[in-house]
Amino acid sequence: MKTKWVLLSLVTFIVAAVVCGGVTRSAITDYTSEDNWQEHFLVPEMSEARMPKACELARKYLPSAPYILRVEVLGDLETGFYISQQRVKVVHVYAGEGLEVGDEFYLYGQGGGVSFTEPKSIQWGYVNIMDVGREYLVFLEAEVDTLDSSTPVYQYYRNIWEDTDKDGELERVGSMLIEPIFCYDHKDNVAVEPESKQHTGVPYSQVKNNEFFGTTQETIDLWEELKAEMLQKYPR
Repeated sequence: MKTKWVLLSLVTFIVAAVVCGGVTRSAITDYTSEDNWQEHFLVPEMSEARMPKACELARKYLPSAPYILRVEVLGDLETGFYISQQRVKVVHVYAGEGLEVGDEFYLYGQGGGVSFTEPKSIQWGYVNIMDVGREYLVFLEAEVDTLDSSTPVYQYYRNIWEDTDKDGELERVGSMLIEPIFCYDHKDNVAVEPESKQHTGVPYSQVKNNEFFGTTQETIDLWEELKAEMLQKYPR
């Protein structure tokens, strides 16, 4: 009899968890289906103090990324339970094996995503969601194993690995501070000073037309210099 009640309790718990998960996932999906849903969110901005280091890491490590591609964005940002990704198509391969022109896959940001807890925020490595139909230069790290998609998923180049002991074994020595995404089209960026000194979040509605989010004009200027260098190195 005791075993029966234990099993019954376990089944009840599992059913409740499934229902709760389903409700949460449904709520997320319904929310992002609204027009201009992003404008209700905050986005973090890169601070002026951290920007020189971010550019230094990008210049040093991005050219050695496993995959360097020009892609066309096919779909809007898709969100779900711990999922934030965009569908793209390969237009040109600058580096990397296994992906060819015409291949479609999802770009997944390991360092962030969409948070639906208060305050709601979009954390996409200080860059904006990619525009459908535009072409972007992207640096990728590896394919991600997933059971939810029949389409391949690749994550942006974020983790920095080096052979510190010169023995052939790679060790993670850090991570990129900005998501390595650069639009081949020009987009104006405006700097917005955060109201709070506790964090760099600003309303998405104030910077929704930006490609990059920075707290000062100096921060944005440094990023735009980096972008110009990368597009010159990997031209369209």
